[in-house]
Amino acid sequence: MVLRCSILVLSLWMTVRAASISETSPSVEDIVKGLVERLKSTPELQEGRAHVCRRLTVFETLEADGKISERKSKEYRVAVTNGVETARLVRIDDREPPPGDARSEERKDREARERYGKPSAVKKRRGVEVIDESLIRRFDYRWVGHEVIAGRTNYVLEFSARSVEPGRSAANAFADRLMSHLQGRLWIDTEEHELARVEARLGKSFDVLAGVVASIQKMTLSIERFRLPDGRWVDGRLQTAFEGRKFFSALRMRLQVEQDRYETTTVNPG
Repeated sequence: MVLRCSILVLSLWMTVRAASISETSPSVEDIVKGLVERLKSTPELQEGRAHVCRRLTVFETLEADGKISERKSKEYRVAVTNGVETARLVRIDDREPPPGDARSEERKDREARERYGKPSAVKKRRGVEVIDESLIRRFDYRWVGHEVIAGRTNYVLEFSARSVEPGRSAANAFADRLMSHLQGRLWIDTEEHELARVEARLGKSFDVLAGVVASIQKMTLSIERFRLPDGRWVDGRLQTAFEGRKFFSALRMRLQVEQDRYETTTVNPG
């Protein structure tokens, strides 16, 4: 009798919980649509104000046993003014950069601004620059649940790649094959539809030109974003790691990009 009552109570609890979730959670399609609309929206530009942060990049190559064989770190001071980003190299491997290296980095940054920083190319949407609607629509999504991150509730979705569209250009062949093997999870803020976290990995290994040029056995990607007190969402950390082979050499790499020390400053017009 006690067992029957326990089973009945458990069944009722599960039914009520499932009904509650279905009433409070939008459909997966609505969640994805909200994310896409947020990515396409235009962030407010503040004339005469620059958003500044520190960006630290660490690139490592690893031995077969996981030991670090080479490590390179670069620290930048990044400023975004009226939607245009500039990055100034301030340290290499915890030391001030030689003048030649600093000038080289400034030249690369200037060339990038000239190529992408025209009015038509000024950042006009929110979120991680490499994530847009076309990328979001390349995956299928499945509801997982809710999760709280830094005091904010998020929708959690699992994603897996759709079949690669036929007729895509050869220039995108490698990226297309990589995307077609990705799977993982997204965390999307329930209030503002901002992407808060991405965890992705290769579902299976794949070869480049039948394995003659390269082979990628493993890849992981993690992106973390957070909300500042002024309401802006910013990138906090990106981590990615590869394991594979290039021609006849094993390839193990790890990259981490951290952005912190966010602040807003006043800039002189012109």
